[in-house]
Amino acid sequence: MKKDIKYWLKEGKQSKITKNIEKLASKFSGNDFEKIQKILNWMSKNLKSCKDYKKVLKIFATRNVDKILKDGFVTGCHDNALIFATLCRAVDIPAKYITGIDKLDPKNRGHCAVEVYINNNWIIVDQSRKIIALDIKRSDFYKQNYIIAKSLDSWEAGIKTFKNWKDKSGKIVKVISKINTSIN
Repeated sequence: MKKDIKYWLKEGKQSKITKNIEKLASKFSGNDFEKIQKILNWMSKNLKSCKDYKKVLKIFATRNVDKILKDGFVTGCHDNALIFATLCRAVDIPAKYITGIDKLDPKNRGHCAVEVYINNNWIIVDQSRKIIALDIKRSDFYKQNYIIAKSLDSWEAGIKTFKNWKDKSGKIVKVISKINTSIN
């Protein structure tokens, strides 16, 4: 495996592969596609979505994967992508945590997905919607989002709280607005 691809098997500070995560990952066997399917199925069956909006804003991007799994609930696509990428790495599938800003509503929306390296190709998995796209650039995720970060986890991308997300996305929205203004 090439050195640049091996990088995506590393753990980040937010996506450490602990003993608990190793134990969980041992349940996901088979070829890489089967592992992905088993991880997605496990996530659907075992993780609840937090419906308390104030709580979501308070804890957004503050927890590591081990804590999210112990808590048993996710705050949305951020946590789902983080867990999925970490579990993929734990079963030796290189994974990139991808952060995007919605092209149609950049002031209010973002989304996270994961690129995984399988059979000598990067594919994208939108773990929140259970969509796998074999052609990354033609995927709905790339069509609908400005890509702002490809990282091991959100902490590596500089997003550790909801305020960090608002600040980072706000700067990008300003740049997008300037570009759109100059085009028109």
